[in-house]
Amino acid sequence: MRRAWMILLVITAALSAALPIACGAGGNDTTGGSTTTAGPGTGGSGGGTGGEGGLIGVGGNTNKLEIVPATAEIIVTNGAGTTVDFDLLSAGTSVNAKWSVDKSSVATVDDNGVVTAVGTKGGEVKVTAKYGNDSKVGILTVKIVTEQNPGGLTDADIGILKGPTDPNAGTVWLYPYDKTVFPKGIYPPELMWNGGNAGDLYYVRFKTKYVDTGILTKVDPPSRFLMEEAAWHTLTESGKGEDVELSITRLVPGAAKATAVVTNTWKIATGALRGFVYYWSNSAGRVLRIDPAKGTAPEDFLAAAGVNDGCSTCHTVSADGLTLVIGGDVSTSTFDLLTNTPKLALGSIGKPVRNWAMPAVSPDGKVLIENNAPLPGPPGGSAGMWDPQTGAKLAGTGLDNVLLDMPAFAPSGKMIAAVGHGGAHDLIKYLFDPQTNMVSGETKLVDAGGDASLSAICFPSVAPTAADDTTWATYHRGVYPASLDTRDGPGDLFLASMDTPGVEIRLRNANGDDYPFPVGDRDRHFSYEPTFAPQEAGGYNWIVFTARRTYGNRLTGNSTQVKQLWITAVNLNPQPGEDPSHPAFWVPGQDANLNMRGFWAQKNCIQAGLVCNNDSDCCGGVCSNGICLGLPPDECAEDGASCTLDTDCCDFPSGATCQADGTCGTDIPQ
Repeated sequence: MRRAWMILLVITAALSAALPIACGAGGNDTTGGSTTTAGPGTGGSGGGTGGEGGLIGVGGNTNKLEIVPATAEIIVTNGAGTTVDFDLLSAGTSVNAKWSVDKSSVATVDDNGVVTAVGTKGGEVKVTAKYGNDSKVGILTVKIVTEQNPGGLTDADIGILKGPTDPNAGTVWLYPYDKTVFPKGIYPPELMWNGGNAGDLYYVRFKTKYVDTGILTKVDPPSRFLMEEAAWHTLTESGKGEDVELSITRLVPGAAKATAVVTNTWKIATGALRGFVYYWSNSAGRVLRIDPAKGTAPEDFLAAAGVNDGCSTCHTVSADGLTLVIGGDVSTSTFDLLTNTPKLALGSIGKPVRNWAMPAVSPDGKVLIENNAPLPGPPGGSAGMWDPQTGAKLAGTGLDNVLLDMPAFAPSGKMIAAVGHGGAHDLIKYLFDPQTNMVSGETKLVDAGGDASLSAICFPSVAPTAADDTTWATYHRGVYPASLDTRDGPGDLFLASMDTPGVEIRLRNANGDDYPFPVGDRDRHFSYEPTFAPQEAGGYNWIVFTARRTYGNRLTGNSTQVKQLWITAVNLNPQPGEDPSHPAFWVPGQDANLNMRGFWAQKNCIQAGLVCNNDSDCCGGVCSNGICLGLPPDECAEDGASCTLDTDCCDFPSGATCQADGTCGTDIPQ
């Protein structure tokens, strides 16, 4: 052989007896925290025999190739790992192969088949050896194990915290909720609980299939813990939609035994939710935007463009994220988000600015339908359609004499949802032809009286869909008219089919109907104004909504004092009798003001050569030293990475496709 390597043979006694074994070095390579395991191969009739831990020979078939080890594992412990040396054998003899890996963000391979873990991301890597017209694939698993001790705990205290624990005593878990689904690419959630004493010691552990991170720390009341961004990115970027087990144990100094604080399970979606959330800060009287990937303070982008002449509010953002329409008191009505410049002052053409409060804006920003709902302001007052770029009225659209309450375009641009006109509060839909701007086929979907206690449907929003004939709308039900401005009265989220009238689903998990909130009903029935993100991500649709629930131990006032933005993941294809929603998470980066009416505007993946934070930011799916790399040759594209063909996607065999936005994704939550 052209080089030496060490393997541990994993094989049953029966298989060992049945197959001839060639000579080879046995043993277990654990240098630097790495374990390498060779899987069983197949032996021919000419194979020799060898001692324990040897290779299974190729035998007399000189054309048969074998990659060894067939499976291997590297455990990177506190940043230290080692390499695995793969060989390609022909008839038991090493041959010169061309080596590649499918995920260079997890591990790299050199010309000799030596694979090295990058160390910042775990996962499963296919190691391919090509020789002539044939190739063989080995599987490498990379696990990242990290333990930090910022609290300076002693070995004795660490031993107690990691040992058997008593049931929880004196603490109450607050946030995040158990069973939450998080997308990739967002800022880490802050862990919050009540109880505990100054000086208490804690062991906080995050564990997935590929990552095990433990932090030993001290936490004083109010009890909060925020994971470092780099560690959170390693946790969320590793694998393909893994479950995360969070466990926290607590030790009162001097106690002989620790107590359990919480054991929760979250899921990380396979895809990233990139973009900005545009929302109205009630307290500031401004439309602001935040990047949930950064967790930094909200950006007053309108002020940066010189729009400061009044209250900016009652806004809508087009699905392509390029056009903002404002129906407040500022002179600017249409704003270009790509160039951050005002485009149209509605008052300059003699039309009241408030008429464009919370309108429907087509996905490309070329068509607008006024909102006629009697909201504070008031908005609307004109039937038909408008050009939001010029303010011109569009004629012959099919809505020339129709006034709609709270209309909304589907991200596909081929449907419109609205609350019934003429004083009805039902959910209705229309078909829309973006080539002719023609509306047709009014259809009643859900009756306003479907829920006796919440008899008004408000603020519908349509889900993105690759198939125009299968989609859903979300909305909140409330008590008319109090629920229209989300200041008073109950509100709960629902989902309805846009294809089959009469199909309505209560989003119990998003609402928290059955969640054991520590404050009970204080956190229930205060959910409003849901809007779908314009693209699915990681096998889910995502809904941004307004809620007056408490936020951990940071915002704990009554329902008139707390108003924030939350996000819930929704399964793409709800099944009969199933609640497709999941417990919600707070949108990172908000201030403590009263916030409402969030629109998620998706942004494109980052091209090669530009600055990035995570692999999921990049079109090629690889962020190296803060710079995006293009997809290397012989590699596949993970969910959220750029693609041209379905076969470009790593998970194509299990259902991933190259979607309309040019990135890999799957309709099945992983």
